[in-house]
Amino acid sequence: MLFHAESARLALADDQVVQLTDACDSRLVATEGFVWVTLDGDRGDVVLRPGESYVVDSADVVTVSALRGAAAVEVRAHAGGGRCRRATATRLVHRPTRLERLLTGVTISSAAVA
Repeated sequence: MLFHAESARLALADDQVVQLTDACDSRLVATEGFVWVTLDGDRGDVVLRPGESYVVDSADVVTVSALRGAAAVEVRAHAGGGRCRRATATRLVHRPTRLERLLTGVTISSAAVA
């Protein structure tokens, strides 16, 4: 189901996860509990306490989760000034070095080390 609204309130149970698509330029405001925010392809996660907010500046999927108990988050559209980064597919990604590719399949057992 698809909703179009300027704001919405999400009540999340402990560890409940919600994914938001097309949330770029939205402000996420934690109104209750702790909210964990993750953007696909981004290494930095954000944890919001009640009253704290985060402006989504990416066109990637945003994953929002309740952390350590129930939480609530308000999503406000068009709140950040319209600055959105491109989606993950067009972002620069880390390409493994030759050494990293070589070490990917290597495992060391405790017996081999001793």
